[in-house]
Amino acid sequence: MLELHARDPQISVFRLEADDWLTARELRLQALRDSPDAFLGGMTAEGEYDEKHWRGELELNVWFVARLDSEPVGLAKLNRSPEEDDGMHLEAMWVAPAARLRGVGEVLVAAVESTATALGAQLLRLWVFAEIQSAHTFYRQLGYTGPVRRQAIKVNDRVRIEEEYEKHLG
Repeated sequence: MLELHARDPQISVFRLEADDWLTARELRLQALRDSPDAFLGGMTAEGEYDEKHWRGELELNVWFVARLDSEPVGLAKLNRSPEEDDGMHLEAMWVAPAARLRGVGEVLVAAVESTATALGAQLLRLWVFAEIQSAHTFYRQLGYTGPVRRQAIKVNDRVRIEEEYEKHLG
């Protein structure tokens, strides 16, 4: 794991490598259990992903874990998939309930933005479900603008509206 330093000495952010696949899997499943309506993925499908899948995911994209006082409390992903035709995206953002409103989310987003900038991105995008107002407020406070696009998407047998936000990196 590569450690990134935060302004708050109690918060640390680590970039996960392929050998950290169990950590990524555990935190992703914890996020899905805690906030199932916030994500496209689901426990049934993602719970069945094996080591090969997770190693591949960690090699293709950039995942970060946040720790508060050495306890893992957050996760975020920079999707840099070559299949994406519209740039890099911040995805899989989650902070454990006990760590919310303590700056963990801001530190995770900063790590994703810094990495995207280092990889040459000039724009970072993300999608948020329309009904999750706390996420809209959070991203606007961090300088994201939007929604710039809206789309209907079928998730767990129901149609939901996603809204895209973006931030120019500089």
